Amino acid sequence: MPDEPPTGRAPVRPPSRGRARVGRAVGKARLPADEVTGLIRSDVPPAAPVFVDPSGARRRRMRWAVYVAGVLLVLVLAAVWASQLSGPAAPPARPPCASGACPR
Repeated sequence: MPDEPPTGRAPVRPPSRGRARVGRAVGKARLPADEVTGLIRSDVPPAAPVFVDPSGARRRRMRWAVYVAGVLLVLVLAAVWASQLSGPAAPPARPPCASGACPR
């Protein structure tokens, strides 16, 4: 029985060591955005944009809103940084005892 080949299993080769063997590149692959798929045909022109702001007012407003938010975040960061650099907070002072018999 040891002379018979094993049945039901494919021969297992040890993993190769050293340089990988890569085939020669032929041509140039198309970008995924330019690739023709089953859902998108390439002969259909792209649709016109839904919203266009030719004056650019919306972009300017959004840019200023982002600048203001950025400045506010930098100020908050500076306040946190200054509070950490100022040292630990001192505990509050103990209130004086009215009866004069305070535990020490």
